[in-house]
Amino acid sequence: MTHQVEIPEGYDEAIIRTRLALKAEGFSILTEAHVGGLLGHGESDRQYLFMGAWGVAEPEERDPGLRVASHLPCNVVVHETESGAVIAALDPADDVGDAGAAEIVENARIALERALTKASVPL
Repeated sequence: MTHQVEIPEGYDEAIIRTRLALKAEGFSILTEAHVGGLLGHGESDRQYLFMGAWGVAEPEERDPGLRVASHLPCNVVVHETESGAVIAALDPADDVGDAGAAEIVENARIALERALTKASVPL
């Protein structure tokens, strides 16, 4: 399943909002790959930014200075459209095959949905 929001203010604005919203939800962006005009003609001439986001840190345990993090890959894409941009996040369950990670996956899914909601609101 993919979650997505539309950003009428455009591609550059969508990138800024996405980075800020992911950070606010505890995600780290470890990789970014920009693709623009490299895939051919038509729809492929538009700009795309693929983000490899990782998160979300679990709450502090015994020592308040020590954070134990369970990291989960969460792929996010920002792509240019005729009327602005779209931010889409793949469901983290698609990248995890371990049924024992269901709670971690659900927490990441909820955090991604909150991040996309935040990104959909103008700064």
